[in-house]
Amino acid sequence: MVKLLNKILCVLKMLMLLACFVFTFYIIINMYRRLNKDLLTSITNFIPFFILFILFSINFIFRQKSVNDNLFYNLVSCFAFIMLGFCIYRALCDKNMIILLRQGYNINFNYFADVVAPMKIMLYGLSITNILLILDGSKIFNSNVNKENKS
Repeated sequence: MVKLLNKILCVLKMLMLLACFVFTFYIIINMYRRLNKDLLTSITNFIPFFILFILFSINFIFRQKSVNDNLFYNLVSCFAFIMLGFCIYRALCDKNMIILLRQGYNINFNYFADVVAPMKIMLYGLSITNILLILDGSKIFNSNVNKENKS
């Protein structure tokens, strides 16, 4: 049962990463167009998405069991993307936000601007955790630990 849940969560986290990236890209493009800013200045908002996508791809291609079979990491990744998806939903669709109705853009840019910093923290945290899990499952790291335990 745990193996099946891991497989489902592993695929789900990749799909949710792509969905959150697309909607975040849509909101930021509209936000920068409204502010008449250059879109290249927003590249720092997308770096954690790219890093996480590369790491998830490495895990999938090289079948990193230390990451893909870690139920806690997969569950936390899905929860992080669910929270980000909820914030995106509120920025796009929540009609109870007064600022959404007053501005007339149909996107609450003020709310989403407050979400960008926690979003980056969560994505960088997932990336660092992913790297640490890869290192934990690597043979180089484990062989050094085994040598220390034998002596």
